[in-house]
Amino acid sequence: MTAHGPELVGRRFSAASTYQISADAIANFSRAIGAEPDSIPPTFLISFAIKAAEEFLPTLNFDWSRVVHGDQRFAHDRQIQAGDVLTITSEIESYKSLAGNEFVAIRSDFLDARNGKKVSSAWSTLVFRGA
Repeated sequence: MTAHGPELVGRRFSAASTYQISADAIANFSRAIGAEPDSIPPTFLISFAIKAAEEFLPTLNFDWSRVVHGDQRFAHDRQIQAGDVLTITSEIESYKSLAGNEFVAIRSDFLDARNGKKVSSAWSTLVFRGA
């Protein structure tokens, strides 16, 4: 039995803090995925999207320990660079329940904290496994 429903679609959340992009964070992420440390992988922002989801999903009574990754995609409006300061807003775009599992699709928009312009968007589908 699932604990949520389609009424979650459209719920919006903003991360509690801004995120400073450091050269060290870029290099560490790049090394972790086997990329050159001076490159900025297109998937770099996933770590920040996860932090934002970890903030708001528990407020909706989702058990983070039961999540598995379903899908991920990105659209970049400009290159991320060290020194960027970003804010994150997220919206639940879809919800479905299937075989006791809950599938939640979330769009996270990364905005430049200095001018409010969108830098990138990330879409994540998270699967919350049933009991």
